[in-house]
Amino acid sequence: MIKKTIVLFRNDLRVDDHPALWHAANTGTILPLYIQHDQTHEQNSAQDYWTYYSLQNLQSTFSNYDVPLILRKGDVISQVLQLALDTQANAVYFNERFSQTERAEDERLANILQANDIEVKAFYGDTLFDVTSIRNQQNKPYAIFTSFYKRCLQEQARKPLGRPANMRAFPINVSSLTLDQLQLLNGNWYSKFRNYWRPGMDGALDQWELFIKGGLYDYKDKRDDLTKETISKMSPFIALGNISIRFLWASCQELIEVEADPAFAQQIESFLRQLIWREFSIYQLLSYPSFTTLSLRSNFQHFEWEPNSLYLHAWKKGQTGYPLVDAGMRELWETGYMHNRVRMVVASFLVKHLLQPWQEGYDWFEHTLLDFNAANNAMGWQWVSGTGIDSAPYFRIFNPSLQGEKFDIDGIYIKKWVPELANLPSKYIHAPQTAPTAILEQANIILGDTYPLPIVDHKTARARALERYNAIKKA
Repeated sequence: MIKKTIVLFRNDLRVDDHPALWHAANTGTILPLYIQHDQTHEQNSAQDYWTYYSLQNLQSTFSNYDVPLILRKGDVISQVLQLALDTQANAVYFNERFSQTERAEDERLANILQANDIEVKAFYGDTLFDVTSIRNQQNKPYAIFTSFYKRCLQEQARKPLGRPANMRAFPINVSSLTLDQLQLLNGNWYSKFRNYWRPGMDGALDQWELFIKGGLYDYKDKRDDLTKETISKMSPFIALGNISIRFLWASCQELIEVEADPAFAQQIESFLRQLIWREFSIYQLLSYPSFTTLSLRSNFQHFEWEPNSLYLHAWKKGQTGYPLVDAGMRELWETGYMHNRVRMVVASFLVKHLLQPWQEGYDWFEHTLLDFNAANNAMGWQWVSGTGIDSAPYFRIFNPSLQGEKFDIDGIYIKKWVPELANLPSKYIHAPQTAPTAILEQANIILGDTYPLPIVDHKTARARALERYNAIKKA
């Protein structure tokens, strides 16, 4: 009797180095399945767009093997169980997930399937290392990234499995929804994303090759330069699993061996460090399941935030009067992406200049980022806010104007995303309010009208933030 295994796809929309798929295909016939949860929010997120086109690419790839990708919508547990019973499947395989909600759902699914004599197997498909086994000398989770990073370098990263050599479909017709019936593309605010991205496995490989030829060789030295194309832009592909993190790691190691150039190796190792930072965020989420909603430092539960809907709205729409902040927030709305250096600046501005709770920023990024990842997003916000385990010092408050002068010297990035400032001389681009009236008139800028005045004064906001943080430190 040939084994029949349902392979459940979630945030791993690929066929290469997909452990659940690989093991299922090598032991019998397969039924790939994707189930869309019923939407619990009024608007679709940017990542729903990426999911739609990733599924389209995945369907096309499976069709080359005469294997259908079954699409369903609704409660995952009931859908999987009913499909397993209807098709007389022997097993259900999937790759592990890491949030508390996801792990609880997977555990319930495993229990009910096993109660019906259906085999269940979960595989590591989204990490380089077995992060559950990494502990410090006191047998506790590492709290500092640098220590975690050094420990990971002593571990052997998992090797990518590649694509199954033989994929055979269940010998039975199974009904499926169409992609459009999943209702992932309700609304049109993100239709512009197609001008910037090609989601899916094919797009991921193209972007990786582009990065290798362009930015990887200068990554360490120039990745913070907002005018250079030295960032990888791989994060949206990684977030939905269009490409394997283990493939990227192995590819970099191969490049280091082939080039045999210590200077080039340093550039690549800087990129690999970012992959381990992602690993560290997953590690923190597993160690502290409330990581995405609560500050890890308990004293911050009493921090005196000042929720302000007007400030929050101005930040979201890129209307703060701080050009670098506004450029970043508009880039996000237009492309579903933001340069990592700018992410730190806009996050610091929201939390420390405007004293808005970091969870507000987390929620907005969840809605607008194509590369949203719960662990990575929480890690970034808690790092900037100083509320996490390994965080930026509380007294580190980015000056948006100085950050612009350092990483966007001539204002090229700002002028691209804040076009109303395009005619302003570079000397004033990072702080338009300092420009003489005549210069503003020549640039057709009316502060407070065509471009906002700063919604807060940097020095005043910095002093206020330090006062609040000092109070928490003393407490």
